[in-house]
Amino acid sequence: MNILVIDIGGTNIKIWTTGESDKLKFPSGSTCTPKDLVAKVKELAADWQFERVSIGYPGDVRHGHPVAEPFNLGNGWVDFDYSAAFGVPVRIMNDACMQALGSYEGGRMLYLGLGTSIGCAFIYDGTILPLALGHLLLRGNKSIEECVNRNALETIGVERWRKRVADAATTLKAAFLAEYVVLGGGNTKKLEELPEGCRRGGNHNAYFGGLRMWEDVKPTS
Repeated sequence: MNILVIDIGGTNIKIWTTGESDKLKFPSGSTCTPKDLVAKVKELAADWQFERVSIGYPGDVRHGHPVAEPFNLGNGWVDFDYSAAFGVPVRIMNDACMQALGSYEGGRMLYLGLGTSIGCAFIYDGTILPLALGHLLLRGNKSIEECVNRNALETIGVERWRKRVADAATTLKAAFLAEYVVLGGGNTKKLEELPEGCRRGGNHNAYFGGLRMWEDVKPTS
C-alpha cells in the first residue's frame, strides 16, 4: 500500500510517499489554506502513486478531523473535505502526535517538537495523548513555548535556548514519569548534548508515523 504522508508546519509543509528516498517541502505561512495545500501537493507529487494519505495537522484533531483553525496558517481547515480533494482515503492526526507515533519505541514516552512553536504528545503503552504543555510556565511569567520556540532561539541565542530546552525536558520528564523524552522538530539540530533521558528525533519520524497510521488497513487489490 502506497501512502502519501504530509506534515504541515508553520513554516514549511513536508511530503513523503512510500518508496521515495527523501522528502519534498514547500513554504506554508499565514495565508496557506487547505486548497493551497492540495494544489501544491498534487503538483509536486504528480509522478507519485498513492492509495492513502496521512496528514499531520498543527492543531486540535478529534475523531480524525480538525476542530480548530491552525494558529500559523490561513483559514478553512476545519470544514474541508480532504478525502474528496485527494480522491483517496485520508487520516488526520495532530502533527506532534504523528511525529511521536513515528518516534515511539514502547513504554512511556514524552515527545517535544521544537519548531515554530512546540508540539507535545505522550504515549503510554501505545495510547497517544495530545498535550498542550507549551502553555505551562517555565521561567517566571514566561511559558514553555515562549522559552523554547523559534522566536526564542533567534532572540536569546542558541546557548541560552539550549539551557531552556534542557530545563523543560527534564522538568516534564519527571512530571510525566516518562521513561524517555524524544526531542524532535526542525530545531533539534541546534542541540549538541541532550539532557539525560532524552533521545534525538527528527522530521523524518513524521513519515514513519504517517505509515503507522494505516497499519491496521490492508492494501486494496
